Amino acid sequence: MEMLIRLFERTLVNSLEASAMIVALLLLVKIFRTKLSPAWQYALWMLLLAKLLLPWLPGNLENELRWFSVSETLATPIPSPPIEGTWQYEVLPSASEGFTVNAAEPPTVIESSGSGRQLQFVLVGSLAILWFVGTAIAWLVFASGHLRTCLALRREASTAVPQELDMLFSRLVREIGTRSRVRMRLTSLLSTPALFGIIHPVVLIPRNTIGQLSTNEWECILRHELTHLKRRDIPVNMLAYLLASFHWFNPAVWYGLRSMRIDQESACDASVLRSSELRESYAASIIKLLEIGVKQRSFSAGVGFYGNKNQIKRRIVMIRHYQPSKKGISFIGIAILLVAALFTLPSAFASGKSNPSEAAEQPATTAPSAVDQTETSSVKLTFIAPTAGKMTSPFGYRIHPVTSKKTLNDGIDIANEKGTEVYAAANGKVIKAEYDSKNGLTIIIEHSKAWSTEYRHLDKLSVEEGATVASGDLIGLMGSTGESTGSHLHFSVLSEGKYIDPMTVIKKWKE
Repeated sequence: MEMLIRLFERTLVNSLEASAMIVALLLLVKIFRTKLSPAWQYALWMLLLAKLLLPWLPGNLENELRWFSVSETLATPIPSPPIEGTWQYEVLPSASEGFTVNAAEPPTVIESSGSGRQLQFVLVGSLAILWFVGTAIAWLVFASGHLRTCLALRREASTAVPQELDMLFSRLVREIGTRSRVRMRLTSLLSTPALFGIIHPVVLIPRNTIGQLSTNEWECILRHELTHLKRRDIPVNMLAYLLASFHWFNPAVWYGLRSMRIDQESACDASVLRSSELRESYAASIIKLLEIGVKQRSFSAGVGFYGNKNQIKRRIVMIRHYQPSKKGISFIGIAILLVAALFTLPSAFASGKSNPSEAAEQPATTAPSAVDQTETSSVKLTFIAPTAGKMTSPFGYRIHPVTSKKTLNDGIDIANEKGTEVYAAANGKVIKAEYDSKNGLTIIIEHSKAWSTEYRHLDKLSVEEGATVASGDLIGLMGSTGESTGSHLHFSVLSEGKYIDPMTVIKKWKE
């Protein structure tokens, strides 16, 4: 349930940002319509696909390019029921066995978090389930539509393609240079020509159009469909639909997807119109198809020759006023695309975000002793081990288990079973208790102006931001959230804002 809620929250934030991007792209297309060729107008929509794809890419790229973090907007800490019976203990490092834990005091009772958090958990969980079900239904509708079309084509008896049309099709395939093996087929399932399929693409020609169009008109239609194939428009459309399905509740995303498809058709039309002698024939072919097939049957995973009335009107106007692109237009298109990417896909640098885990690039060359460290703070602290388990990774540089790059391990990793209790290492105030895509469920406790501790990759949170905790209070349960390869706690200690080796302070302080 926790993972589902986190995915739901990330989708909400991504959907909000995608809506803002769609508005920006529509304004750009409107402002620069006369300056940009149809191909460049369509290229701008690739930024939207990139934005929708970011949350599902591996690594931390989506978090780096996010406009604002989930924690600042819609994130909801996962509540867990209070767990009683925490023990304060001190720990001494062992070179062979890791940690040795000794009980020191009777258990400390943690007060109940109240029914409010539990109600919040149930509400957010219900919404997350509803979102997941809606996404699954959208995918099933898409898959079933594609399957029905495939089965209908298999059941339909094949009809021989007229020799003249077949020869024209073969010539255009060689001329356009499509890499995929494509064939042409007559069908009664559709009333307009269309391209269907990815692995075995086929250009579908309605049987009732045979003998009603001229050679030039057929050339326009076939060029249009083969251009879709060459540009890989069907895989792009499938990816766009699957990504939009995660945002089925957001009409702005579907409107953006529709606008992308319209500009896709215009870009395809412009490619056909590069041959000036086909311009009049192209407009005539669209009008004739309207007269022959009044109603177009829709199907998934394909691209048809024309769309609704507004799209057809727009295409005919574009054909009438079409002017070949000048050489300088491409430079304008590149410039506008780069500027649009800069403003719609801001980086962590542009938004001023920083990751506290990356605050220190170099470990301290000489770790101060526990007594020396207390002298840097006005408050004397006693740090205890935050959990039970075996230390699997010490403080210092290492090969990261996820990225396989040499990075600084700014704390120690303590491995144990999922659900192992995690305690506050000292008295302090919780200044962070939220989810991070890299560090998972994370808690940061401020013990004084000079000292703070971090607890990462938790499975559950038992405290909220702003709570005051005592040394040994239960704050969460061990887990493997974020970029993690197994159940463990990553424990870090910061002194004056710099990471130090926790093993130098996990002991009782001398008075």
